[in-house]
Amino acid sequence: MLKLKLPLLFVALTGMFAVWADTFDDVANALKSGNAKEVAQFFNTNVALTILTEEGIYSKPQAEVMLRNFFTQRPPKNVTIQHRGSSAQGARYAVAVYECSEGRYRAYIFMKNAGNGMLIHELRIEKD
Repeated sequence: MLKLKLPLLFVALTGMFAVWADTFDDVANALKSGNAKEVAQFFNTNVALTILTEEGIYSKPQAEVMLRNFFTQRPPKNVTIQHRGSSAQGARYAVAVYECSEGRYRAYIFMKNAGNGMLIHELRIEKD
């Protein structure tokens, strides 16, 4: 019986990792597109947002406007995820490098399950 359960557990964990990887890849692609509306689809109802020196807890629409302003001033050239991880409580995070004509920025993305899937609860964009 144990021999049967281990392969099933492996398949389940592999599938969970694939969903996790796809979500962060989708967020990275949305950041790379410079489209704040596309990124905002991954936001929770309220988001802890830090963009350079501005930080606070914002509603999804407010966070979208702030991100749009960032993209307008610093259109992306490339975005790559450098690190992914997870906590014992099921939260997931990634560190991405955001490249634009003004230089490089580091984006920290923190996601938790909000009942309807993994959503961004915190996004920080800081000068690299």
